[in-house]
Amino acid sequence: MDYLLMLLVVFGIILIIFLIILVVRLIFTLTKVDALLDDVNNKLKTVDSVFDTVSKVTTGISLINDRVVETVVSFITNIFSKRKKKNEEEEEEF
Repeated sequence: MDYLLMLLVVFGIILIIFLIILVVRLIFTLTKVDALLDDVNNKLKTVDSVFDTVSKVTTGISLINDRVVETVVSFITNIFSKRKKKNEEEEEEF
């Protein structure tokens, strides 16, 4: 009976030592992962500023494009409205 108790105590001590070593390695691994995530986060902030700049440029180009299209449409509308008025005046003369 004493041998069985001694065997269980030895295996228990070995298990505790193994778990302590495992936890220490996990802590080191988590520290490395945390540093890696911080580095990735900093790089993403840099890329985010690039995307903000691209978004602002795209918005500016879109505004300019909208103005040009609006001007062309109003010009074409004015041309057709003048023709329509001329046609109506010619019809009234008859």
